Amino acid sequence: MNDDGYGWKIFAGILVMLVGAFNVIDGLVGITNARQVESHFPNGNVELPLTNDVKTYSWVVLIIGVVMILAAFLIFMGNMFGRIVGVTVAFLNAIVQLSYLDHNTWWSFTMIIVDVLVIYGLVAHGGRIDEWATDDTTT
Repeated sequence: MNDDGYGWKIFAGILVMLVGAFNVIDGLVGITNARQVESHFPNGNVELPLTNDVKTYSWVVLIIGVVMILAAFLIFMGNMFGRIVGVTVAFLNAIVQLSYLDHNTWWSFTMIIVDVLVIYGLVAHGGRIDEWATDDTTT
């Protein structure tokens, strides 16, 4: 059987779903309990590179998370559009997490690493995604 990166595609799809779920949870925490998120900053000063409003930033993270979960389902279905959306949203999430680095350094760094793995899995080992459904076991 010709592997053709099938394991990496499934791995990337699972990671996209996992990161999407984490983003949804992180976004909901920021929306519902912004004071707790703001308490991580020294002296209560919220200075983020993109926005100083934690609730707005949390809505962005929440929306990215929902799009990532939808992209994961498309990736599992073998849809090329899902791969494109997966790579795009992983790239976007890495940029968002980079701008959120001052809030929670280790969490953001970990999310960036996972986003890089997603991009690698979907791009480097992609091949033609419509070939997933074909079975090469016949000889």
